[in-house]
Order: sequence, then structure tokens, then C-alpha cells
Amino acid sequence: MVQSLLHQLLFSLSENQLTLIAIIGLVSSLYLVSSITGPLVQLWNQIYEFTLISVPTIRFSIDPSEASDDGVSSKPLPNHSKPSLTDSNHPGQIQCFDPSTLQLLGYVTAMNATQVHELCAKAKVAQRSWARTTFAQRRMVLRTLQKYIVSHQEEICRVCSRDSGKAKVDALLGEVMTTCEKIRCINAHGEHWLQRQYRPTGPMMLHKTAYVEYVPFGVLGIIAPWNYPFHNMLNHVISGLFSGNAVVTKVSEHTSWSAGYFTRMAKAALTIHGHDPDVVQTITGFGEAGAALVQCQDVDKIIFTGSPAVGKKVMEGCSKTLKPCVLELGGKDPMVFCEDVIMKVKTRVYIPLSNTCVQRFHDLFSIVFISRTSFHGQ
Repeated sequence: MVQSLLHQLLFSLSENQLTLIAIIGLVSSLYLVSSITGPLVQLWNQIYEFTLISVPTIRFSIDPSEASDDGVSSKPLPNHSKPSLTDSNHPGQIQCFDPSTLQLLGYVTAMNATQVHELCAKAKVAQRSWARTTFAQRRMVLRTLQKYIVSHQEEICRVCSRDSGKAKVDALLGEVMTTCEKIRCINAHGEHWLQRQYRPTGPMMLHKTAYVEYVPFGVLGIIAPWNYPFHNMLNHVISGLFSGNAVVTKVSEHTSWSAGYFTRMAKAALTIHGHDPDVVQTITGFGEAGAALVQCQDVDKIIFTGSPAVGKKVMEGCSKTLKPCVLELGGKDPMVFCEDVIMKVKTRVYIPLSNTCVQRFHDLFSIVFISRTSFHGQ
């Protein structure tokens, strides 16, 4: 019965109609084949890339304070004095201390607007060639970076601990492991996420093709906080580079010392593969440097993590040129202590909470203690 109906239908169609049906069938078959073979080819290429292509080892100079637990020779500040970021004997520089030992780590440049704009201009030039790299080339840079991280975990944890005051185990779990996972995830899925994505057009636009295509912004300006110096910097470098952008990071003035080591690491991974290392830049300084980054015409997008008060200023600065910005703001993690809390505080001990977007350790004594009874009847 069904065969008879199909037979009658085919003979009732004209030659043109049959030709149209054949063409539609052929196009549908080709689309089905490409939708199946495309991902398979990409999967095979990645298997070949990750199993048969060796990853080079990068080397660069490191300071004794970065290489050894006993590498800092300076004495702690007397009488547990609060360290100052500025020193009249070293104008134009940031004074860097280990907050857990109060030892002087060294000095870094407090950049002015001119210096910031010069670095952004270099990044803009380098980004033009970097945007033309393939995803395979970008993956290789990230794999090289990951190889160094895995083989130098102790150094990275030491530098993070020394600059932010956190314990090494906190640096391992919160910075090294998260950064390695970011690289793994981006290398595994990044190319797929950035592929052109087609959209339906509707019956009125059958002659049109609609799709979403991802292109690099150009130069990303990052303003990073102090609490995770390694991850907060490399996090944006990883995603920014893979998407074809240059990345200029303004690090916190409280963790500027470690930025030099992390920057050398990223630049070495680029250099060993013949890419321009200027595609990654780091800015050290105070509010003037951050404002210059926001206002710089060579920067195409701003990503800021910090307080709502500063976030408003960043948004205001971006609004003048309609520069897109992403704001990750704090202020939503209060610590409430009831009257029966038992606090045992040891001098210069840093707890994990001081690094995880809640009240900082040295501010604990400004917290209002709330009585349990005050919650009843309200």
C-alpha cells in the first residue's frame, strides 16, 4: 500500500520538481556528512597534536628570592610595623613586602600614564600577528606554559605565598591547580567554543544565512586584585591569548613583586615558539596606572575585579568612549560574629578567608559583633 502511494506520488511530480528534490537530498546528505566528519577530523587532529608532538621546555632567569625559601636576606620590620608601599628614598617605585614576615622583597616601578600607554602600544602591534595564528599554535603555547607550571609548582607556590602572605598549600589548591585546569579546559574545548555558529533565519529570509562569528577584540586591559596573584593574572592571559587577543594586566600594588616572575614565564612560552612576547604586558603602579589603562585608546576592552567604588570609576572611564567592560565587584561577603564566638588570634597568621573574597585578616577587629538575642522578634 505504502509503496503504491509512493509510486503514484513520484509519477505525479514534474521533472523540475524531481530535480529540486534530488538537489535538496544531496545538500542534506553533504551537510550530514560534514557535521559528522568535521568533529571527527578535529578530534583526530587533537589526538595527534597531544600525543605525537612534543612540548618544549622553557627556561628563564629567576631571582634567589623566587628560587629558595631562604632567598630573602632582608630583616623584618622592627616592632611589627605596618609596611608602607612608598619610600621617599625610592621615588616612583613600589616597596614590596612579604606580609607574613614583614621582610622587604624589593622595588618595582610605579608606572605613570606615559609608560602605560607605551606598553599598550607595543601590545597592539604584537596582537596583529598573534591574531593570525592557528588554534593549534595557541594550544602549543598554553601546553608549554602548563608544562612549566607543573614542573615548577614549588617555585610558583613560594612566590605566591611570599607576595600575598597565604600558605603554600593554599597557593597550590587555589592558584596552581585552578590555572592548570583552565589551560586543560581551554585546550580541550576552546576551538569548538569559538567556531562560527549558525542561526535559523525564518521563512521570510530563506535566501539569507545568519551566523555568529567570534573575532578578537584586540587588546584586553585587565585590572586584577591582590588575593590570587598567579591565577588572577594567568587566568586572563590564557583565555585572552587563545581567543587571539593581546593581554595587558595591571596587577595590584600589594602583589606587584610576583608579577615579574609570572610575566617572564608567559613571555618565555611565546618566545620559544617564535611569537612576539609583547602580546603579553604587565603594568605595576597605583591608581594613576589603572586609570591610564582604562583611558588608553589602544585598549579595546577592560576587565576589572575589585571594589564597587573603584568599579564605578572604571565604568565611568569606559563610558566616555563606549569601551566595553566587565566588572566583578566585591562587597557581598560579610562576616558575622555572634557574642559567643571564641577567637584565638596569633601574630602575623594568615587564614584562608583573607584570600577568598571575605573580610581581610587585619580588618577583623572592625567587624560589629551581633548578639544572638537581637535576631529574635525581628
